[in-house]
Amino acid sequence: MKRVALLVYMSLSVVVAGCAGNNNDPNNGKEPQIPIVPGTGEPVDKPRQLWIDAHANLSRFNHKETITNYMERIKEAGFTEIYLDVKPGIGHALYDSDILPKLTRWGSVAVDRDWDYLGFFIEEAERLEIGVIASISTLGFGVTATREGPAYENARWEGKTQMEMIGNDPNTIVDMRDQSGVDAVMLNPCIPEVQTFVISIVEEIVTKYPKLKGVCLDYCRWYGGNYGFGDATIAAFEAYSGEQVRNKNDIVTATGGIGPLYKKWIAFRTMTITNLVTNIRTAVKAIRPDVEFHLWASAHWKSRYSVGQNWASKNYAPTPSGVYTDTYRQTGFADQLDVFSLGAYAEYVWIAQNPGSDWTVENFVTSYSQYTMGDCKVYGSMITSGYATDRTAISDAVYLCLKNTDGLMVFELSHVINHNQWDAIKEGIGRVIK
Repeated sequence: MKRVALLVYMSLSVVVAGCAGNNNDPNNGKEPQIPIVPGTGEPVDKPRQLWIDAHANLSRFNHKETITNYMERIKEAGFTEIYLDVKPGIGHALYDSDILPKLTRWGSVAVDRDWDYLGFFIEEAERLEIGVIASISTLGFGVTATREGPAYENARWEGKTQMEMIGNDPNTIVDMRDQSGVDAVMLNPCIPEVQTFVISIVEEIVTKYPKLKGVCLDYCRWYGGNYGFGDATIAAFEAYSGEQVRNKNDIVTATGGIGPLYKKWIAFRTMTITNLVTNIRTAVKAIRPDVEFHLWASAHWKSRYSVGQNWASKNYAPTPSGVYTDTYRQTGFADQLDVFSLGAYAEYVWIAQNPGSDWTVENFVTSYSQYTMGDCKVYGSMITSGYATDRTAISDAVYLCLKNTDGLMVFELSHVINHNQWDAIKEGIGRVIK
């Protein structure tokens, strides 16, 4: 997955100044002190995960020997689990699937394996006592740059991908398949057939791989604030809300502001995602009650309404506003998760480096509990690409995520390899775990 864009504040398609509340300052206005000397470690143990992205590592793991070598390196660095992409945004499978085509090519990169990718990772992980969580791009089923994936290859998905209203013009609705610069072509989650299809994929993975520790949902959302304006979504919204949409500018105005139907639209989009999360969890637990159910999302809760991800507790009630209905709390899905992977992806590590802003690793990993309220475990996740060879920043970010949450997730293996970040990560882990 491409995560670099999350290192800066997202420009939402619909800008609502001040609508989501004030910045939460866990330091209560005091000047925070940045620890210079690493901690001595505590007599505790927490899961430490490394994400292995499918696209970035597609050719790297074309041979079993390479998997063995890197799994041993992962173990030595202090990781206890991996998130392994097995159904990335292209929509093809890196596991033994009877539903999806096998992933053998992504653009100009081709791989030739006569063995089970996920199966071999599980074998090596078991040998090294490393847990494997299979991650999927939940709604991603195509790549626009090369027009690959089921969204292009299977007529079944015609008209069932997400549609964007361009320039807030109701007469300009564009299918994601015809766009460029998007991470993945995403199916429309409000269509029952889509939900059934996605659930069948997760069921297949859990059933075929009984030694999996868990499954993780990624890209379980609307792509952006102006996506979901196709006819199928509008019809579903009307059925949900009891409102009639005579003009799509009643949702988002021609100038990008809040229309009279906007907050009901937000509640509908969010409840659609919450229902999908809930339905997937139910299916997973029916097959294997012991399997862990994870989901990754950006840590910036106040912008998640735009893509329909309310990862908060149902007990967390935002102040009703032009964005939130007085029942928005009902869309929270923290109680459906075993583990929430908190995407604390930020350019700055410490609050003191970016005062007055939400966008620091430290703020994200010290403020999340006001939203989740103990409904699930939370693992702080950080992205290493933006820190490149800055060993201090990497160690500090790892330390903060692991110290302040129930576990750690580092994104992503290719960045760690390319910038030789192994020792910095190990140092950060050692500041918390003896």
